[in-house]
Amino acid sequence: MTRSPARANSSPLPERGRPREFDIDNVVDAASKVFWEQGYYATSIDSLCKATGLFRASLYGTFGDKHGLLVAAFDRYAEGAIARLKERLEADLPPAELLRQALLHYTHVASKLSERHGCLITNAVTELLPADESLRPHIETTLRRISSHLVAAVVKGQQAGVFNPDLDEQEIGNFLLCMIQGMRVLGKVSMSEKERVAIVTMAMRALN
Repeated sequence: MTRSPARANSSPLPERGRPREFDIDNVVDAASKVFWEQGYYATSIDSLCKATGLFRASLYGTFGDKHGLLVAAFDRYAEGAIARLKERLEADLPPAELLRQALLHYTHVASKLSERHGCLITNAVTELLPADESLRPHIETTLRRISSHLVAAVVKGQQAGVFNPDLDEQEIGNFLLCMIQGMRVLGKVSMSEKERVAIVTMAMRALN
């Protein structure tokens, strides 16, 4: 009986693509920038591979698919945004000035959005909801966390006697969250920073 010749090398073929030793945080940061600039639907797998330096096999093997990478990018971006807000709200300032400066930060960011691509959180809301049910809990959790930090700053002001003590916490959170998210949307149109600062001033008056 004729036997097939044995392979000279029986070891498995190496996987095509970058080894799993790559830095996932760097990959997610690179993907986040692509999603931020192009939007989810306009982003191709090829553009993600080019930005991250990964081959398709490694990208799919790590994140499952393009949507899995979007979720990872969203969560990383959201954690950074929340951490920066928390840091601003922990500054050594009187309660009213502390909240005002935190809100003014969004006017400064919004003033640059017409030259950039907006906020990834806001972009995800407007592009992917209500259809994307798997991303929805990530977005809603992020918005609740942002709201809770703003509410805590107002409660601190209430305890110090500078804000109206009768204000409802949930209403405060919804109000301030709507304001800062709206500010990010308005940053894409031709509203001046002076006009946005006036919105913050009105918001602060509403807390008295």
